[in-house]
Amino acid sequence: MITEDLFNEILVKPVHEGANELLVVSGYANANMAYRHLAEDVIKERDVRVALIYGMAAKDGVSLADHEGFKRLEGNGLFQCHYRLALPAVHSKVYIWLDSGRPIKAFVGSANYTQQGFGLARNQGEAMSEASPQSAFDYFELTRQGSMEAMHDDIEDHVRFHSGGQQPNGDNDCHVVTLLGRDGEVQSTAGLNWGHRHNRNRNEAYIQIGAQLGREDFFPARPTRFTIHADDGASFVVVRAQKSDPGDAIETPEDNSLLGAYFRNRIGVQPGEFVTRALLERYGRTDVEFCKVDDDEFLMDFSV
Repeated sequence: MITEDLFNEILVKPVHEGANELLVVSGYANANMAYRHLAEDVIKERDVRVALIYGMAAKDGVSLADHEGFKRLEGNGLFQCHYRLALPAVHSKVYIWLDSGRPIKAFVGSANYTQQGFGLARNQGEAMSEASPQSAFDYFELTRQGSMEAMHDDIEDHVRFHSGGQQPNGDNDCHVVTLLGRDGEVQSTAGLNWGHRHNRNRNEAYIQIGAQLGREDFFPARPTRFTIHADDGASFVVVRAQKSDPGDAIETPEDNSLLGAYFRNRIGVQPGEFVTRALLERYGRTDVEFCKVDDDEFLMDFSV
């Protein structure tokens, strides 16, 4: 039975042993985990394919942030997500590794395909054991028969997508973060204007959280992914950024133009427009407030 270092033992080590495709049946899953997993060097280098069946999707719903994250990941051609629609809902956790389509290794146990399940946020005492690769593969195929791809045009008729997060209360740990640079202006080629350098997407942006907050145990250290739920219902999968350790900024790892496009739309300017302090003040504020729900979810208030 495997109880330690589950991430490497279950999700990485088999690639070093020749596997090049992973099939996953997981009661619960999140896009944060998929981004983290696919960002591993050996996974990227060998173009490992991952196919996920989200077993409890139809019963309990899926957060909108995760759904959008799964769809964006499908765009790379190496990730595919299906939601289980048929009853009974599936709560099992099964991981099957293939080598050129042939099942070579499988694991079953208690670890959902989430960062918490694999102890990347905190150790929750999960355990996994090896299983028959062929039997696990047959189980995956049987489960997939009652599932629908996340990208399907009719998926919203079958799965409830919710905003996720919780409302802040007096017990939340909250911090206000400025969107201005040290000189009191929006940085010209950094922060919200990160894309305004060379020939880049002008919407590229990150939120500078500063060295002090960066050193505190507030946001998870990289490469852990986490979700931000904005006050207007938008959600983003983000990660710590910049060369400092553990990272003095946060960005959307799959496409760092998402935050820039969001803030420009929010303050009422054109996509890619250069953001100034005057534009933020016209909107009504030059900062955002982050409140911690748990290690995986944060609320972001940019309301006026």
